[in-house]
Amino acid sequence: MTEPAIAILPYGRRLGPALSALPVTDLIWPLGCPDRLKGGTVGDLGPQDHLLVYPRTDIHFRLRRGTKARISLIMAEPEVIHRKHLRLLRLSWRRFYRILTFNEGLLNAVPNAVLFPLGTTWVPEWRDLPLDKTAMCSLIASAKRDSEGHKLRHAMVDWSRVSGQDVTVLGRGYTPFEAKAEGLAPYRYSIVIENVQETNYFSEKLMDAVLCNTVPIYWGCPNLDRFMNPEGIIQCQTEADLRAAVAAMSVEDFEARLPQLRRLQGELEQYIDIDVRAAEVIRQSL
Repeated sequence: MTEPAIAILPYGRRLGPALSALPVTDLIWPLGCPDRLKGGTVGDLGPQDHLLVYPRTDIHFRLRRGTKARISLIMAEPEVIHRKHLRLLRLSWRRFYRILTFNEGLLNAVPNAVLFPLGTTWVPEWRDLPLDKTAMCSLIASAKRDSEGHKLRHAMVDWSRVSGQDVTVLGRGYTPFEAKAEGLAPYRYSIVIENVQETNYFSEKLMDAVLCNTVPIYWGCPNLDRFMNPEGIIQCQTEADLRAAVAAMSVEDFEARLPQLRRLQGELEQYIDIDVRAAEVIRQSL
C-alpha cells in the first residue's frame, strides 16, 4: 500500500487550476517527500495524499483546487483576525479533511476540527544562548495600536517611563533590534502581552521568553495550564496585575523562578515546529 504524502502549501500560495503545475519542491515536506513524487508537480498528488493550507476566502468556495489530494486547514490566527473564516467554516467544513485550530467555538461546532495550539518560536538558536543576564526587564512593542494587546503594550510603556521602572523598551515602535533574542536573552524578565486574550491561544511571544530563560510577565492565554505547567510564568489578567508584577521584580525572584523556566522549556519543545506538528496531526489520523 502506498504511504500517503503529507505536504504544506507555503503561506500566501492559493488553491486553483494553476496549482497543479507547481513543482513539489516548492511545497514544505515536514516528514519528507516520497520518492514517487520527486521531480513531480502538485498535480501528481493523488486522493490518498494530503495538502495542508492556510485559509484564504476563496478556499471556501473554489471548485477547481489544482490537486486531487485531500485538503486540510491550518488556522494560525486568533478570532479577531480569522473571524470571517471561522464563520464560513460553519458551512464549508465538509470541504476539508481536518481543520487544525485552537478556536474553542469551532472545535465545538464542527466534527473535523482538531485542537492545534499555535506556539512556534522566533528564536531557533535558543539552546545555544548564554545565560548572561545583564538587565532587569524588557518590553517589545511595535507601532501598531489595533488590538487590545497592542494598546496595552503602549500603556505599559507609558507607565513604566513615567514611574521610572527598570524596563527597556524595544521594537519597531521604539528602539529597533535585529534578532528576537536580543530583546529577551539579556533580561531577567520581559513584559509579554499577546495581541488578544483568547482561550487556547499562546504564541511565540510567550514561547520565546521562556526559551531565552526570561521570566514572562504575561497577559494572554487564560488557560495555559491546559498545555503546560505554568509555574515560573507570572500570569496577569489586567494592567494593574502587570504593574504590580513589574514593581515586584528582583534578582532573587528571578533566580527562584529560573529552575521552573528550565523545566518548562522541556514542555514547550513540542510546540516549537508548527510544520512538523501539523503533518503529525494528519499522519496520526490515518
